[in-house]
Amino acid sequence: MPYDKLSKLRYKLDADAYKAEFYKRRNSYGTYLTSLSINGFRKGSVMKESYELFYVNTPELMNLHSQVLLNSSKISSSIGQLPAFVIELYFQKLIVNEAQSNNEIEGIRSTKKELQEALAESGKNKHTEKRFVGMMKTYKYIDKIPLFEDIKHFRELYDNFVSDEVGTENTPDGQLFRKGYVEINDGMSTTHIGVRSEEKIIESLDALVDYLKDETHPPLYKYMISHYYYEYVHPFYDGNGRTGRLIVGSYLSKYLEKYSAITFSYAINKDKKKYYKALEEIAVPSNQGEITFYLIDMLTLLSAGQQSVIEDLDLNLMKYKKIRSYFKHPDWENLLEERALLNLFISVSVFIDEDYVFPLQQLLEVSNLSRYKATKALNYLIEKEYIEVIGKNPKSYKICEECIERILTT
Repeated sequence: MPYDKLSKLRYKLDADAYKAEFYKRRNSYGTYLTSLSINGFRKGSVMKESYELFYVNTPELMNLHSQVLLNSSKISSSIGQLPAFVIELYFQKLIVNEAQSNNEIEGIRSTKKELQEALAESGKNKHTEKRFVGMMKTYKYIDKIPLFEDIKHFRELYDNFVSDEVGTENTPDGQLFRKGYVEINDGMSTTHIGVRSEEKIIESLDALVDYLKDETHPPLYKYMISHYYYEYVHPFYDGNGRTGRLIVGSYLSKYLEKYSAITFSYAINKDKKKYYKALEEIAVPSNQGEITFYLIDMLTLLSAGQQSVIEDLDLNLMKYKKIRSYFKHPDWENLLEERALLNLFISVSVFIDEDYVFPLQQLLEVSNLSRYKATKALNYLIEKEYIEVIGKNPKSYKICEECIERILTT
């Protein structure tokens, strides 16, 4: 018999066979019990019956686990081949994509330009009222977010990450979390009701902190289950989805690398239906708390996000390899500063954004050239139609529109 969801087997098997299958799964050698309990949810109502979350380490799940680790290794290898000055800019590109996707999942409108400006603002040591600065700063240092070893850390993340974007009507009204009722509605029906009362929220998050410290569970599985349980608890009136995805990202950044971690929301946004269905099906009473299929769906999404990064890097590394051979032409032998600056423009155009604008000050900082040498080299590149002037105050430049294509076809 194929390994299927218990909720489906409930209708395929008679009562005794269904019960036997459940006990076999929950007590098999490949099963992990989490000590995290949820109440069943059916037809818009929370059921009295509670279930301990458990999963079976099936061959499909193990294969996905291996694929995620292999993808992470490929990403690390490709990142190591990028020009040094591009690495941080590439990560920032992924941050903007992730933040925009995270907002879109929650129905929050934000443009890439707005997020890029917020990211630039996040590096300044001054107070600002600009939107999304807290969010972008948190993403920027995702691998530096401390482990969640106390329930107050969940509130601290909320304050740093989304509190500026949450309306005053949704501000937490308890000691740390919400006191009142909260539900999720898909526009037609209630799909989830958060844990009732701050006392129960604190009790549940204490259990989550203990589970995160449990070293008997494979880390990838543990982080994804923790993400679900946090969403199940729903400790705030608003911002739970964004903070919950960031929590799992912070742990993934330490276990894998930050590039895999930062693509999670991007992958979810491309298949929101799979994500929400996976979350909602866990609490179906006839699933008896099994979370195996949710893990399969989450690792599938994570792997898809990783694959998009791998494909992007592979394609652009091939372009960059061909472009580098262009500079081996004898014409460039005595044009060291010109070659160095053009390499900057080309690298950023290929890996980050073909319309990227370089302020003169940034060029000086990255190239370590004096203003005199840089200006002389830039004038040469303008004359040869490699780059063009975009702004004069402050002075800024970008690569000419046809330049990359011209070089690739030379």
